[in-house]
Amino acid sequence: MKLVERHFIAKNHPLWSEIDQKAFLSKNLFNLANYHYRQHFFQHHQKLNFNQLYHRLSQTPDYKALPTKVSKQIIRRLDSAWTSYFQAVKVGQKHPENFLGQPKIPGYKQKTKGRNILPYPHSAISKKALKTGICHLTMSEIKIPTSQKEIIEARIVPKSSCYVIEIVYEKAEETTHHQEIAGIDLGVNNLMAVTTNQTGVRPLLIKGRPLKAINTFYN
Repeated sequence: MKLVERHFIAKNHPLWSEIDQKAFLSKNLFNLANYHYRQHFFQHHQKLNFNQLYHRLSQTPDYKALPTKVSKQIIRRLDSAWTSYFQAVKVGQKHPENFLGQPKIPGYKQKTKGRNILPYPHSAISKKALKTGICHLTMSEIKIPTSQKEIIEARIVPKSSCYVIEIVYEKAEETTHHQEIAGIDLGVNNLMAVTTNQTGVRPLLIKGRPLKAINTFYN
């Protein structure tokens, strides 16, 4: 199973400046790629092929501003968003009752304040540093301590007041030979649902709305 180790980078963190700059460059590439997608859509009413987009962008300054493997992942994610749009339109034509309105094409990110995710595949993470317990992202000074030795991907995700570095790794699912097992699913409107494999034990459903009401004005 895939798990995520998360590290929060606040504005007073030494890595903030470099991460913020790279997230800004990621936004620039996102908007440039999206421009090509949108123009092709307006002219031909279909999705631009990913390989065509790659050849248009691969020699541009915005593409080269970040590691090649990262830039490619950024436009792949946008390509997936456009694929999802066309799939949503197709489903909406058959089942309009499932939608509140018409699906919208992916929009641009704000020119100055906008930031975009930075996805680093495992090949863009230093193997040598990982052996010493450090997740070092290629072509950067971004080094994060981690207990993981095999990483699938590292993502830098912009949030409203911080950045979150997500280290994605895989772990074998643990099997248990115990007979008495309970499962807990955490939620919001329902704070938690609890069930068990024991016959005669009633499942629990704990309301979360009272806590939401208490927390409303605090936020």
